[in-house]
Amino acid sequence: MSNTHWDPVKYGLFGDERRRPAIDLIARLPKPAQGFSPENIVDLGCGPGTVTSLLADAYGVDGNMPTITGVDHSAEMLEKARKHDDRITWQQHDIATWKPEKPVDLLFTNAALQWVPGHANLLPRLCGFVKPGGLIAIQVPNNFLAPSHQLINEAGEKWEKEVAAAQDQIKIMRPGDYFDVLIPHCSNVDLWQTQYCHVLKGEDPVFNWVSSTALRPVLANLPNDDAREAFCTHYKTRLSQVYPPRPDGLTLFPFNRLFIVASKAG
Repeated sequence: MSNTHWDPVKYGLFGDERRRPAIDLIARLPKPAQGFSPENIVDLGCGPGTVTSLLADAYGVDGNMPTITGVDHSAEMLEKARKHDDRITWQQHDIATWKPEKPVDLLFTNAALQWVPGHANLLPRLCGFVKPGGLIAIQVPNNFLAPSHQLINEAGEKWEKEVAAAQDQIKIMRPGDYFDVLIPHCSNVDLWQTQYCHVLKGEDPVFNWVSSTALRPVLANLPNDDAREAFCTHYKTRLSQVYPPRPDGLTLFPFNRLFIVASKAG
């Protein structure tokens, strides 16, 4: 994963909008009332822990709380997570090399795997940590062809090499590729895509959204503060043209996401 620092405050500016895909993914999973009562849950890339708490709420019912572990590479995110929920064990680790202490019933990851390279090898490895009959639940952004991300290349034209290297850190596969990688290990693979229309407030809201995620490695790779200022000025101008604020001050930001729920073969 990228070694640039995460800012939990900036990331949390759009909390409700960022949490919505995770809420939808959790809603798709079977619950104890449907006979799925996982004893060991892991949230890979847990960030500030708000989504991990939703997993605890969903599966910690009738006085039975499963073992839940939130794993993240960022010390800043985990510091906030530890203050947020003491029902959960928080663990600092890189997803690329992480191993659970015991087999997992539900391996959940929301908006994190795009930072980890080599999904064709990563997914079978993660499947190996899941119990037969257990579930893998994944959500990754799939907005890389949208103007919000394509305009990064335009704004960074003077620093093409640095921008390309930064953007190479964030990758996903095509939906069909995920199916091909998972189906040898799983009895069922459910994939779907959703386009959200996020309703954002404030000045330069799309810039603020992207700057806390995909733009982080780009800005870190630019050579100096003058380059960062020139890049941001151009990028903000183009974003305001493509995603103009409405007369009421709100900005609509379409955003595509890919979801996967796979059942480990027994």
